[in-house]
Parts: sequence; structure tokens; C-alpha cells
Amino acid sequence: MRKTMRTIFLTVSTLLLFACQENETAKNNITSKKDTLVYAQSADPKTLDPQDSTEQYSQTITTNLYDRLVEINELTGEVVPGLGDSWKMLDENTILIHLNPKATFSNGEPLTSEDVQFSLERAKTLPKVAHLYKLIEKIEPVDKSTVKITTSEPFAPLLNHLSHKSAAILNKKAYLENPEKYFENPIGTGPYKLKEWKIGDRIVLEAVPTYFKGEPKIKNIVVRGIPEENSRVIGLETGELDVFSGVESIARKTIESSDKLQLLEKPSTSTAYIGMNNQKGVLKDPEVRKAIAMGIDKDAIIEALLMGSAQRADQFLAPPVFGHSDNLPIIEYDPEGAKKLIEEKGLTGTNIVIATSNSTLRQQMCEIVQAQLKEIGINLSIESLEWGAFLNSTGNGLTDMFIMGWGPSTYDGDYGFYPNFHSSQIGGAGNRTYYNSPQMDQLLDAAKKEMNQEKRKKLYEEVGTLLTVDVPVIPLYYSNTSIGSHKNIENLEATSYPLFYKYEFK
Repeated sequence: MRKTMRTIFLTVSTLLLFACQENETAKNNITSKKDTLVYAQSADPKTLDPQDSTEQYSQTITTNLYDRLVEINELTGEVVPGLGDSWKMLDENTILIHLNPKATFSNGEPLTSEDVQFSLERAKTLPKVAHLYKLIEKIEPVDKSTVKITTSEPFAPLLNHLSHKSAAILNKKAYLENPEKYFENPIGTGPYKLKEWKIGDRIVLEAVPTYFKGEPKIKNIVVRGIPEENSRVIGLETGELDVFSGVESIARKTIESSDKLQLLEKPSTSTAYIGMNNQKGVLKDPEVRKAIAMGIDKDAIIEALLMGSAQRADQFLAPPVFGHSDNLPIIEYDPEGAKKLIEEKGLTGTNIVIATSNSTLRQQMCEIVQAQLKEIGINLSIESLEWGAFLNSTGNGLTDMFIMGWGPSTYDGDYGFYPNFHSSQIGGAGNRTYYNSPQMDQLLDAAKKEMNQEKRKKLYEEVGTLLTVDVPVIPLYYSNTSIGSHKNIENLEATSYPLFYKYEFK
């Protein structure tokens, strides 16, 4: 009997132990959160050097590796503190910036004014972004936590330009120790540091616990370049992806019909446009460029491919950007008038090539434009290129026409117009249309220095009017910032540059 009771006791004890273990396991499963977020965008980053890139896919990463003196609040367009805790204009040519005393680099070293001086002086020397800082004459450390910036002339968009991703602050000491290798394992003040980069596959970021704005809630971020929208939406449905940017027509229907997914969207600063090489063949003639613009039905593109979710663009600057105007002349859709112009010039049957990146949406846009231009007598061939090859081709003036987007992350017209239309920026620096106009140069130089905002607006209206006359580009539509994600992610906002450190799994 005693033996039987002992057996029963052991059996019950064992069952209770297993029950406790199962309860503990269940409790852990309930309370534990994912520590890795997988984010997809249309293309891979090309560089982790923030001062050698103006393309968004690289800037997605550099935004999270580095900070800038000031930042732009994308929801309001306002300049807000970054590494600069506060600032004061001493006069119209001088600004004093106090650094946040809590800011440190990912290697634990404190941020100093010498790091700021070094980083901005380096940015001034790099061709893709030098124009943003060309009026900065001196960058002087006043003490370890204060820096003074002096411009050669009044510089209206200075603070906005200091929010540009290329104004990222590097670690001077680490860079000088090994400049050739610095961007293979960059040291920034941002919320994440580089953990791994498998080129062509993924880039992995790891949270910096000591980040001065607060420790990121999610430990690891995996960023993948996936050009096919269908693959991105399937990845979101299956759970292989947590978030992806650039939601287009296919994904929109899927996300909106799912009770597990969410679509976040807001107007952006980005304009999708067709550029025309002003130095090449028949496109040297502004009347031919105008005829092509008259032959493109923008509304048909928006309705067919974007489900009406974008706003038609009749000027280069999107509405949230300073310098956008409602008072500009526009080129109306007029296929009969376009066909007549082409016939009068004896150009019916002319062959032109348009280049696009390997984005499904942009390839489809090119196909619609191809059909529309055929109606006015232009034979359009489509060349689809990988993103890096596309940037190289357009930057070197190797294609007749191209389709891409431009979004001034500074929310100021100077960064919208200057890199794209000033003659000093011809080529890979931004002016891929090879547009060269002394009148345009004069207007843009004047607007950069004009401190009176109303006068600046008038100058940008003149810029917009001149673009309508010369037609170096054809604005198509203003893009929305569209983010698709699972509903289990909190603090996610529709921003062009994801702020991963704010995200949190429920």
C-alpha cells in the first residue's frame, strides 16, 4: 500500500511539474516579442557613405546609422532638433549650434564639435551634395559642444540643408584612422549600427542601446531590396516581411482587403517625372519636348496604374515643398496639337529610347507612354535597367529619355530645383536632363540667397514658369508615401525615411 501511494504521489508530482513548465512556456510565448523586423524596399542600397548619395534606397539605411544637426519632421515639414539641441542666429550670416550632451557614437565615444566640423567640411568637397553647402564659408568649434557656422552670403535654406541626409555626422577620429574602410563598418550616432551586409540580398542593422533619443525597441532590422511588387506583397502576406515601402496598385488591393495588414499613407514631397536629354538628337528642340509633353495623358496613367491614389502634377515641386505655386502656366494634354507639331517638323516616325529602373510600376508607365506617343508619331523604345546601371546611364547622358522621381527631403525648393536644373549640377550630381540655361542659373542663385520668404516664392514662380517654357522634364504625378505592414507594429508612420527606433512589436 505504501508503495502504491508513493507511486501515485510521484505521478501527481510529475504531472504538476509538467503543467507548471507548460504554463511557464505559454507565459513566455505570450510576453516575449519578436526582436527582428524585416523591411523591404524596391532596390538595394548602393553605399553607406551618406555624403556620396542622393538616392533614397541608400538613405533608408544611412538615416538610421547617422544623425544630423537638425532633422525634418516629415509629418509637418518643420525643422526640429537633432544632434543640435538648440541654435541661435547671431546675424544673417552666422548661426551658433549647441550639441546635445547625451549624443555618443556607436563605439561609445562622445560627439564633439570637431566631428561636426570635419563632417560638414567633407560634405562640401563631394560633387553630389556640395551645392547644398556651397555658401558655408567656415565651420568653427567654439568649444567641445558648440559649433559656429558662417556663410559667405545670406543663405536662406541653411537649416533645411543641414537636415539633408548628407549632413550626417561622422566620427572624425575613426574615419582618419582608416578612411578606405570606414564605410564598410561605419560609426555614427544613430539608433542602429551595421551588423551585416550581404550585397544583393540583405543588410542587417543592430540596435545601439545607448542611443541618445532612447534605446530602440526592436533589436535587429533586416532591409531587403525587392523590385517586384508582387513579391513584396506575397512576403507581407506570408509573414516573411513585416513592412514594405512603396505600396502600388497590386499591393493596395491585397492590404486593404486583409484584416491582418494595414496601409499607411500621406502626401509626400516626391514628384514622378519624365526627363528628356536636352543635349541629345531631336530633344535639343524645346518645341519637340513640348509636343511630347502634350502627347502624354497623365490622368490615364494615374487611373490605370495607381488606382487614382496619386495627384496629377503640372509642376516639378510637390505641394508640401516651399516654392510650390498655384499660379504657374501648365501644358495641357493635347494629342492632336502634339501630332501636328511633330508633323510640321518632319519628325513623324522618329525613334526615341526611354530608360527606366527595374520597377514594375515604372515599366508599366513606360508602356502606357509608349502607346500614347505612338499616336502623335513618336516610336518609343523601352530600356529596363538595374537601379545602379540606371543611375549610371542617366548620369552620363547615355539615354534619350528616362523616368524617375525626386523628393526634396529638406522640404525646400532649393533642393528641388537646384540639383536638377542648375548647369553646375549637370550629370550624376542631379541634372540628368543636361539642361543648361543662364537665366535659370541666375534665378536659382538669387533664390538661394534671398532671406525674404515672399521674394523667394516669387523667384521660384519664375523658375516654374521657365520650366514650362523650356520643358526639360514632364512632371507626371505627386507620389504618396505609402507603407504596408502587419497590424502588430506600433508607432509606424508613413514617412519616406523609416525611423526604425520608434517602431515596436505589440
